[in-house]
Amino acid sequence: MYAYQQALEKAAAFVSSNALVNSSEASLVRVQGNEVSVLDGPYADVREQFGGYFIIDVADMDEANKWAARCPAATWGTVEVRRIRDASEYAG
Repeated sequence: MYAYQQALEKAAAFVSSNALVNSSEASLVRVQGNEVSVLDGPYADVREQFGGYFIIDVADMDEANKWAARCPAATWGTVEVRRIRDASEYAG
């Protein structure tokens, strides 16, 4: 992963990255009316979970997908690629 991040940095595409703790240490928060509900993990076993993220700055989804294919995690799991929504896309 370090070499992958270095490649992103060399291409001036790297923005940020971080690892996340297991979902067993997560909590779910829901608000219904004035009532707040917090459910602490662990949750039902899942085959895959979100383990970390890279935020990159590239021209388009095609380029992002090419970078995702280079990520070492793609060889043992799945790499999900999402665009960060621009503020102008929110209904105002």
